[in-house]
Amino acid sequence: MYLRIMSTIAVAVLLGIFYKAVVKDSAQIASEDTLVSGISYPLFDPEMAPDEIRDQVMKGYGIMLETKQHLPEYAGDKISCTHCHFSAGNSFGGKSNGFSLVGVNHKYPVTLESGKQLTLADRINGCFMRSLNGKPLPVDSTEMKAMIAYLNWISSGIPKRADYPWMGVKKLRSNHVADAKNGALIYGNKCALCHGKNGEGQQRPYDLSYPPLWGENSFNDGAGMHRPGVFAYFVYENMPYDDPRLTVEEALDVAAFVTSQDRPKYVPPQE
Repeated sequence: MYLRIMSTIAVAVLLGIFYKAVVKDSAQIASEDTLVSGISYPLFDPEMAPDEIRDQVMKGYGIMLETKQHLPEYAGDKISCTHCHFSAGNSFGGKSNGFSLVGVNHKYPVTLESGKQLTLADRINGCFMRSLNGKPLPVDSTEMKAMIAYLNWISSGIPKRADYPWMGVKKLRSNHVADAKNGALIYGNKCALCHGKNGEGQQRPYDLSYPPLWGENSFNDGAGMHRPGVFAYFVYENMPYDDPRLTVEEALDVAAFVTSQDRPKYVPPQE
């Protein structure tokens, strides 16, 4: 047993040395490169950000991973950004990679139909008020600047364009009529082990935690995840975690069940 453990440690050390050896200057560092719908782009390691922004990038990275721990006065539930944006959004999206945030900084600001301009900080605060059931960060705060610095860094390997195929929510194609009762059975068999019988989740270190899906510690009814179509798409692409195998119909049923449960009400901020 001792020899086996030591062999494992030795392999890990060698892999770490190999990784450091192949890394080039920080402007070109990528953990991986892939081709998505004809677009090749890298994933940039936040620890390899240039010296002048590394501390800020790492602070933003930490907030993405453990939002409540870093900002308890602004995050009202027990959900962190990384619970929806796997790997803190630094992913290729698609099956089992959550909602990617690579390129999100290039999509803002946007002008709404009302004529109002929505900035990236506004969009982040929308998540704080809805998905995190909390309140908005001051846009000039060190935490907001850190989150934007992090998003800028992980998006620095791709050009600006109108749309990125790995981002956003796609409509699941099915004529199936969602059945919340069947969704409850599926939830009990395939989801409750991690997220709890009553949707309460499990709070552990960020890489092992499972967010609450309803109740007072979950996202409120103004969050995108409260919309059955959004929830179903996320479940179909990503659940069970690291082994997505639900059918479209099962995902739609689970979404109907979870979004029908009690959760906090969204209260718009006072003007």
